[in-house]
Amino acid sequence: MNIVIDMAESIRDGIARELRAWYTTGLRIAIWGGTSESAAFLEAYGLDAHRFPIVVDSDPAQAGTFVPGTGQTIRFRDWLLGNPVDIILIPCRGRAAGIVREIDAARISYEGILIPHRGDLVDFHAAEMMLA
Repeated sequence: MNIVIDMAESIRDGIARELRAWYTTGLRIAIWGGTSESAAFLEAYGLDAHRFPIVVDSDPAQAGTFVPGTGQTIRFRDWLLGNPVDIILIPCRGRAAGIVREIDAARISYEGILIPHRGDLVDFHAAEMMLA
């Protein structure tokens, strides 16, 4: 049982380190999704409203509400059209392909899209090629 706990802590620590490193780059980072799995990800990895203030969601009904636990205001995804970011982080890897299709269809610009994969944050497009 301790091996499983150690592995989980190692994964959590690795992703937390990567998030701290991304924050120090000064790049504008948006998190896609502010409820359920995404909110749990933000809470688990300490993505607070001060360091990671930009959270967007596909559901316009979520706009103007707050991420439970971390407090970011959730904006509708179209907010990114007038406020472009460098990186979009999609915490829910299972929904990433659909979200990327939505991002591209809405013509939202970005330099990179990150997803969690095997204890790291990886570029979505590179991960998609690895998994194909």
